[in-house]
Amino acid sequence: MRPLFLISRLSVNYIGKLLCFGLLFVVYASITTAFASPSGYQDDDITQGTLEYFQQNQVIQAFALDTQVSMDVSGLLNRVTVKQVFINDSDQWVNGRYLFPLPETAAVDSMKLRIGDKVIAGQIQPKKQALQTFETAKKQGKQASLLQQQRRNLFTSDVANLGPHEQLVVEISYQQKVEYRDGVFSLRFPLAITPRYNPQAESTTEQPQLAMPSSANTTTVKHVRPELDVKMQVNIDAGFELTSLDSLYHPIKQSNVGNHYSVNFASKQIADRDFVLQWQANVGAVPQAATFYQTGKTHVKNNSIEREQTALRQPNPVDNNMYSLLMLMPPSVEVSEQHLIARELILVIDTSGSMSGQSITQAKQALQFALAGLRDIDSFNIIEFNSDVTLLSATPLPANSRNIGKANRFIQSLEADGGTEMRSALQTALVDSVQQDSDQTDTRSDMLRQVIFMTDGAVGNEHELYQLINDQLGASRLFTVGIGSAPNSDFMRRAATMGRGTFTYIGNESEVQQKIEQLLNKIEQPVLTNIGLYYLDGSVPDYWPTTISDLYQNEPLWVSIKSASHQQQPIIVSGNINGQYWQQQLDFEENQAAKGIDLLWANAQITSLELYKDNASRDRVNKQVEALGLLYHLVTSQTSLVAVDVTPVNPLIDNPIDVQLQPHMPHGLNAAQSSQVLPQTGTASRLWLLIGFSLLGLGLLHYLWLRQRLPGQLLVIESHD
Repeated sequence: MRPLFLISRLSVNYIGKLLCFGLLFVVYASITTAFASPSGYQDDDITQGTLEYFQQNQVIQAFALDTQVSMDVSGLLNRVTVKQVFINDSDQWVNGRYLFPLPETAAVDSMKLRIGDKVIAGQIQPKKQALQTFETAKKQGKQASLLQQQRRNLFTSDVANLGPHEQLVVEISYQQKVEYRDGVFSLRFPLAITPRYNPQAESTTEQPQLAMPSSANTTTVKHVRPELDVKMQVNIDAGFELTSLDSLYHPIKQSNVGNHYSVNFASKQIADRDFVLQWQANVGAVPQAATFYQTGKTHVKNNSIEREQTALRQPNPVDNNMYSLLMLMPPSVEVSEQHLIARELILVIDTSGSMSGQSITQAKQALQFALAGLRDIDSFNIIEFNSDVTLLSATPLPANSRNIGKANRFIQSLEADGGTEMRSALQTALVDSVQQDSDQTDTRSDMLRQVIFMTDGAVGNEHELYQLINDQLGASRLFTVGIGSAPNSDFMRRAATMGRGTFTYIGNESEVQQKIEQLLNKIEQPVLTNIGLYYLDGSVPDYWPTTISDLYQNEPLWVSIKSASHQQQPIIVSGNINGQYWQQQLDFEENQAAKGIDLLWANAQITSLELYKDNASRDRVNKQVEALGLLYHLVTSQTSLVAVDVTPVNPLIDNPIDVQLQPHMPHGLNAAQSSQVLPQTGTASRLWLLIGFSLLGLGLLHYLWLRQRLPGQLLVIESHD
């Protein structure tokens, strides 16, 4: 018997395979980390800014964009005009595309194309027809512009045949309400877009697709991140003296003459975070109810040419309807301790890659303040999600010091990475986390179940999530908290509406404590429930939204109404306050004349129709939305505005250059400076790295074992003669 120190050919092959597989996994993980876009993001997702292209191995800046925003606030209404100045600094004829955000509540009704001294008004057309009109003009060498809605808060502006060293102005206008809650007036203008994550799994729910003009002759481009020049002018006619006027995230200059206030950016601003302006008045200066009206439509047809009319000065002779906007502040209600209802608070936090940087810091602070606001009678749970879903506990925990300490340690360990698989998190929050033992049923059946969902909303499968909320909400209430400098507020506001809750926006760490405490105090108990409207004679007006969410403390009721001008009569608003029937009569004695009220009514109807659209109703809803868009001259998911100059100007129509404009990443978001994708958002790169290094380690250990390099090891292979 003699020891032999041998390495067989089989062992060598085995080691080689382990090392090869390990290296493959590591290389694959590195590639997917560097190019995280394909699995989670699409090439046509969300861009804005300026662009350079290659010509003869030289980088040439082809396009620049100057954005000018003007707002005119009158009482509770805001008329906004956005001018996009496209500048072609090259020697080439170019076609340009700019994808940009607007407020999700904006009723976009006007687009004008300015070429030198010429002004061409946009015509409303069905979406496919408008796209064809634009494509035809582009091929004929005509200058044209096209405005399309891609999401409720995302629009594309396309221009065709912009000549060398020429500039072209696209002027867009929209109507919206001023936000009013907790005694604070506010308006918000989005200036950046967080890239959206699209789950890899196939969905049966139709998702909106970006409808883009063709780019068959597109030249290879290099995206850059310039300082996008944005100018902001806000004029406020509040109707009363303001006690404060503040911009939350941008430095401003302000002045006033009496009750008229003017606000401008103090300096050039980069479009990397939303602009939010807030103002307050003395207590008692703000009315508890307000109504605005307009007779006839804003836009009328005359000789087949769309032109904007002021309905107050020149009413539409065909449409004699009266359009009204109603704002009513329900009475304040003090909830005594004996009437407080125990609640089960489910806190959901998004820890995907898009939440990296300041967003995850704000969200973790928000969770901690939410825990601090729990009462002894409450229970809670925490759900964190990215590519996977993790729960603090399998069942909700009593709100005692031991469990809150455990939860705070859980929060401290959270990091932002991975994909935004929101569907699994929502399903867990609305269904899975309510699983309970039979002996807990009686204890928790009387609890008010509330889900607070903290995220930037950077997802592309919104309609699938709306359907999930509608199907599985049950008795829960869903409250959304927008985190970061540019959250997807359209998704979050609509999700909260379907969830019978509210939407809160947090854009800075200094706001976290105040806004979370306000939210928790507000949602202790709804103030007004089962809200309805009817005329004094018992008939029901044509009002939107038809389903009105519960109102919480210091939140107003907003309703848009259409009625025949000869049938004006008082309206009764009714509901329940603390289980008691309540009603208030509005006589419209102090009706205020205003412009654009019809646009708000039509936009509210479109929003309601699309909110509950499913596979069965899709075709019907799309036809209704198209009809409303054409009738009220609104840009919708089914209608677009197109403007074409009749004179061909481009002699080189066979060789244009198509360019797309590139964005700043939202302020505070950690992302590679050379890419527009989020860190590891759409990939399982950490898993592949772990597998790869594990295989490399196993191969190395096996090799060392065979070579007797491990401590205390002796390899003895006996040979029998």
